[in-house]
Amino acid sequence: MGIHCSATLTVVLGIGLSVLVPAVTTVALNSVEGKHSGLASAINNAFSQTAALLAIAVLGVLMFVTFESNLDGRLMDLDLPSEARQQLEEEKINLAAVEVPEGLEAELTTTVERAVDEAFVSGYRVVMLAAATLALVSALSAALLIESKKKGARGASAEIMTFASSSRLDAEHPAEIHKR
Repeated sequence: MGIHCSATLTVVLGIGLSVLVPAVTTVALNSVEGKHSGLASAINNAFSQTAALLAIAVLGVLMFVTFESNLDGRLMDLDLPSEARQQLEEEKINLAAVEVPEGLEAELTTTVERAVDEAFVSGYRVVMLAAATLALVSALSAALLIESKKKGARGASAEIMTFASSSRLDAEHPAEIHKR
């Protein structure tokens, strides 16, 4: 799976989230009475912003850990001077912007650049898959919550209909009330 496939996944994830977020907001606001819609909106915004902050922190760490372990694995078998290894170790924090040490043979420089690029794509892929998984879990949990709320509403509607029809019968046949 190359950079083009990762870019495609990013576009698909973006489109999916652009559909999902307004739907979740609508559900949150429609789940409360009109007089509480401002509070529901504020809570929804607070959760959204908190989730964004956590996602950036957690996914950033996931990206770095994946990049680091992938790059280490790719560089392990290369015959790099210890100074070059040390420089690459210090540069890891820059992710794809890692500066390849000077003074390496042209073929080795190309191999290190490729290792950095592939490690970055690997980390990016893991982050996108984690984000897609979280979006899917979120959508499934919302669907389950909405379905259970619909079942509860249907049960309440059935009780209301039963009560209404028995009240109508009582009004139409008052003598029947005493027989019950």
